[in-house]
Amino acid sequence: MLLSAHTLLALLTAAALTGCSTADSTAGTPEAGQPSTAIAAEAKPLSEAELRALTLQEAELPEARPGAIPVQDHRDLSDYPSFEPASDPDCQTVHDIRNAIDASAVVVQVINWKDNIYGGGVTLASYDEGEAEQLFAELERALRSCRTYRGDGWVGTYTSTMKAQKAPEVGDEAVQFREYSTVELAKRDELFIVVRTGGVIATYHSLDVGRTPTFPTEPIIKQTERLRAAQSK
Repeated sequence: MLLSAHTLLALLTAAALTGCSTADSTAGTPEAGQPSTAIAAEAKPLSEAELRALTLQEAELPEARPGAIPVQDHRDLSDYPSFEPASDPDCQTVHDIRNAIDASAVVVQVINWKDNIYGGGVTLASYDEGEAEQLFAELERALRSCRTYRGDGWVGTYTSTMKAQKAPEVGDEAVQFREYSTVELAKRDELFIVVRTGGVIATYHSLDVGRTPTFPTEPIIKQTERLRAAQSK
């Protein structure tokens, strides 16, 4: 089953409220990488066209199905139903940031894995000067507080639990967490790796049911290097 960007957004909102080497480490509080003050000072906001040119290539994702990593501009969320916010405001904050609600430019890349019908994706979000750093600090704070909450989405009302994990050391800052819920007696497991590089926040996502999803680290490293170079020009 090939996923489109529209389908990916539906999967995300089903339990996300819109509303690797494998980077799956031991649980704990979010750990950020070493910040790069030089990049933070020099980073220029990237346009949607520039973000599109920096998306992952097929050769970088051998785990994906050939010809099945489409890229699409960020869809206007006003086109979708309005869902009730999460019962925990901090959990809602996590959803809003990983879904790039306030970004100035966004592109979404869908990833259809060879061994996972649920797929995954990458959201690249560019922010104006200083905004990405502020949002990432807010994300880290919210992740320390968010645990279990009630939400509303495409599948109706549900209950999810978030669990922070050790993040890969990439970008200026990075966090990793999982979101768990139960669907038809099976465990729905979503992996999120969120990386800030200068004024860009990239969210890597993988979903599975009854199994533990992963996202390879090497493509994240390569994309981070491209994002850093593009912002320093």
